[in-house]
Amino acid sequence: MRRRVLQSQTIAKVCEIKQLQKDVFSLKVETELKHKEQSIPKAGQFYMLKSRPSRVLLTRPISVYKVRLLDASGKELASHADCLQETFPAVQDAHVLELEFLILQKGEGTEDLCNLQVGLSIDLIGPLGNHFFKPSESLSGAKNSKAFAEREAAKEANTENQLPPSVAIVGGGIGIAPVSGFAQGLENESYDFYASFKSGTYGIENVQAKNLYITTDDGSVGVHGMLPAVLTADTLKEKKYTLLYACGPLPMLAYLQKICLEAGVQAWLSMEEKMGCGVGACLGCTIKTTEGNRQCCKAGPIFQGDKLIF
Repeated sequence: MRRRVLQSQTIAKVCEIKQLQKDVFSLKVETELKHKEQSIPKAGQFYMLKSRPSRVLLTRPISVYKVRLLDASGKELASHADCLQETFPAVQDAHVLELEFLILQKGEGTEDLCNLQVGLSIDLIGPLGNHFFKPSESLSGAKNSKAFAEREAAKEANTENQLPPSVAIVGGGIGIAPVSGFAQGLENESYDFYASFKSGTYGIENVQAKNLYITTDDGSVGVHGMLPAVLTADTLKEKKYTLLYACGPLPMLAYLQKICLEAGVQAWLSMEEKMGCGVGACLGCTIKTTEGNRQCCKAGPIFQGDKLIF
């Protein structure tokens, strides 16, 4: 599931930095677009980031949370939703790309990024990786799945009448960024959203879900507990989901794969892996799949759930 996009190495200027929680920051940067050399990122893609200067040699992979297209004066030409729906004017050299990232501070590289000041610069490589497809495209792209087979059988029996896929979107921790960004590009209330955090919430303020379910480890918001407290195989069956999109820590993704296989729901899972280069050269993000070893940065980070080996 890949569409060709242009990637580049460039320098971006920090225009906003905000602390959302103790170790979670929002970083907003701007970079000039160069016609035929760069492209607007799609939902689920990522960039490799490094502060200038930096204490580390390698860049860090950070998923795109939000994106906007601006003119040279800062006027908005395309909102985040416009960019994801690809309803924006032709890119000109004077246009500016505004990118927002959510960053979890957990090492020297991310600490450098989280302590940047407005006006400073970062190294930016991207957009990289594949991306989330719209629900209708995602289901048709997994024709060998149980979910697709059951949906086709239901159509033949005239029980679905060509209804759109029933969608669940799941984000865990900092993995909330790409799925929340993706959700904000979909039609309002066309999906249910599940968000799981250690404490409090972030990144879901503009999610317009039909149903929003929140869990926190400490019970500070929503249901006290982890994701299984609100989402199980039985839940998937009862709500008749046909598609699930998710990003989060590995144990959460393994759990989602398990319950989706049990319920016959097609899953698209965005993997969180350490990456050295982001372009498939170093082999540092190799993961196991039913089709052999794959590089997460190049073949992913989004994979068909039933093809992953945890």
